[in-house]
Parts: sequence; structure tokens; C-alpha cells
Amino acid sequence: MNNDALEIAKQGIEQYKPALEELSKGDKSFYRFFAIDYFATGEGRSFWLMICRNYQSYDDVDREKEKFAKFVNCDYYMQGFEELTEREFLDKYTRFVPYFVAGMMQEKNQPMFTWQTHLHFNYS
Repeated sequence: MNNDALEIAKQGIEQYKPALEELSKGDKSFYRFFAIDYFATGEGRSFWLMICRNYQSYDDVDREKEKFAKFVNCDYYMQGFEELTEREFLDKYTRFVPYFVAGMMQEKNQPMFTWQTHLHFNYS
């Protein structure tokens, strides 16, 4: 094996070592679960929901939360933002998660998996 290739491999291992150690802990959830449940008199009720992979940030920027905020597209509603555990999310919102998406969650093999939905119920 070429010494240059071996040196590059060693550098790569060192570069990604923190991320690999984090993944090996096993206590980190595979997915992240975001929700906003908004209701107001005369406005009905709105839900914004997102399930996404739980990737480690390499620069302290929460890109998944930013993606959710862009999806919601209104800072006012972000005041009701919650990040839930899988159990909390499923207890509250299972009825809104399509069967197909639930199946994908079980497989845990979709790189870049993201599911988002916005539901609005008008009472008038």
C-alpha cells in the first residue's frame, strides 16, 4: 500500500473520529421529531410536523431546525416549536403520519430522510 494513501486514510479517521464516537454511544436517536401545534379562536388549528435523520452538526449549526423553520415560513409560529422524543411525537401525532412514512421510519436506511407536513383544520 502506498504510504501517501495510508497517511490520507489516517487523517480521515482523525477528522471523523468525534462523529464516529458520537454514533457509537448508541443513546442518540436515529431520527429527530419537530412539531408545532397552533390554534386560535377564529383561526382553526394548524400542525407543522417534521421527521428527519439525526445527523451530528459539524459546526454547531442546527441545519435540520433551520430546514423546519424555512418550511413553516413564519417566525410567529416558531414560538410554538417543540422537539420531541420519538415516543412523545408518536403519542401526539401518530394519526397524522401516513402508513408509508411509518414503514420508512422502521427501515432506518434512507439517507437524507425527511418528512414534512402542514395540516390546517378550519372550524367555521
